[in-house]
Amino acid sequence: MTLSAEIALRLGTLDLHADLEVRPGELLALLGPNGAGKSTLLRCLAGLAPIDGGRITLDGVVVDDPSTDTFIEPDARPIGFVFQSYLLFDHMSILENVAFGLRARRTPKADARRTAAEWLERVGLTEYADQRPRTLSGGQAQRAALARALATNPRLLLLDEPLAALDAG
Repeated sequence: MTLSAEIALRLGTLDLHADLEVRPGELLALLGPNGAGKSTLLRCLAGLAPIDGGRITLDGVVVDDPSTDTFIEPDARPIGFVFQSYLLFDHMSILENVAFGLRARRTPKADARRTAAEWLERVGLTEYADQRPRTLSGGQAQRAALARALATNPRLLLLDEPLAALDAG
């Protein structure tokens, strides 16, 4: 997926201006001090924070352009997002958390659970499938959040502080 974004956003004291392009297979890392707008930029790309100006396109499709009142809702964008705080649902099992995005896209329950189980196996969390998020360590919760983001087969994956809770191994 080709991502092209020119973003202007003023939020409190933050005056964010970013211009970026990422082609298929490329990896882009944002580095900067706390408060620089890294998480806010990711939220803009995902459609969770509206931009004041500019344009965001995914594979040539405009998903956000305030000048033309174009805005595609976050759930309709082919994007996976792993939040810094993971945002796992406490009332759901780990398996249900991973299946959530698929179910939101109307995937039949059995298919969503099968795909979720496959992703839990890939991230080494099969034995935690029936547990609640509060029972997981930080690294385990992060892997569960990553599995949830990848289960929907996104074209673009956004990771906020992706290495924060992982063990070196």
